[in-house]
Amino acid sequence: MKKKICFLIFIILFIIFEISMITISYKNNNVEKIIPNNYIIVFKGETSLKVNTTYIYKVKKKKKTTYKYINTTTSYTGNDSTEITEKITKKGSFKKLKDAIKIAKKNKAYNYVKYEDGNIYTIAEYKEKTK
Repeated sequence: MKKKICFLIFIILFIIFEISMITISYKNNNVEKIIPNNYIIVFKGETSLKVNTTYIYKVKKKKKTTYKYINTTTSYTGNDSTEITEKITKKGSFKKLKDAIKIAKKNKAYNYVKYEDGNIYTIAEYKEKTK
């Protein structure tokens, strides 16, 4: 029962977070960065005042498919967590989609997964689906 309640809380927070942030736009060193919304998978990990996100993108070059990722951290600060700070923590690429979960785990984005079609899965469900 406790796991179901935690999962529902994560889903509600995720929906609120996604509605407020279709694309993340912020300034870092006076250069505006935009996270594209054409991701194929998003991994999320949440704590009380921090959200770690890993966006996975498919890149096709000729007959070869590779994947890119962008790790972000969103922090809630200030009185009653009213100030939101978002920043890109890492960018990179990899060759096999199975490696996406390792990258997300390193970024602590390891609570749930959202596919491009909007379906949301737990990490266990994602692992079962990608076997």
